[in-house]
Amino acid sequence: FMGVFVQWVFVRPVKKKSPLANVIVFIGLMLIFNGLSGWLFGHTLKEFPSPFSPEYFPGSKYFSSHQLGSIMVVLIIMALLFLFLRFTKTGLAMRAGATNPSSARLVGISVSIMLAFGWGLAAAIGAIAGVLIAPSVYLEPNMMFGVLIYGFAGALVGGISNPWGAVAGGIIVGVLENV
Repeated sequence: FMGVFVQWVFVRPVKKKSPLANVIVFIGLMLIFNGLSGWLFGHTLKEFPSPFSPEYFPGSKYFSSHQLGSIMVVLIIMALLFLFLRFTKTGLAMRAGATNPSSARLVGISVSIMLAFGWGLAAAIGAIAGVLIAPSVYLEPNMMFGVLIYGFAGALVGGISNPWGAVAGGIIVGVLENV
């Protein structure tokens, strides 16, 4: 619901403005949410337990149980998102609204509702990503900054408009950084 709220209150009013105005709104939102989370929860590092117990997700000498569980969850989410966007009416309407809003409106798709739904879906996936990465980087207001930088670099390497290429680019950037 927070993603839908952010889209309706902050993003929708600047959708017809310049790209720079959108970037400024996103930077402002990031600063507001980081400051708000620091004010509410403090700026100190806090440990976050892994949602994957070693008894259910046995690790190996190369991967911990948390890493294996995270990989499994990410693959499941990717598959479900692919199936949703490819084979459901709502997913197809979301893709149509994002690709060609004027044509989508002509066939009766409410583009504003599809955009709001997309923001809500992105917020939910972002929350799952936060839970998966928190045991590795600890909880603090700026915990996702490094992850976002690497994710953006991976998306650029693999192709920012190609989801599968972005995943491949993320794997390439991750492997190269560790090598």
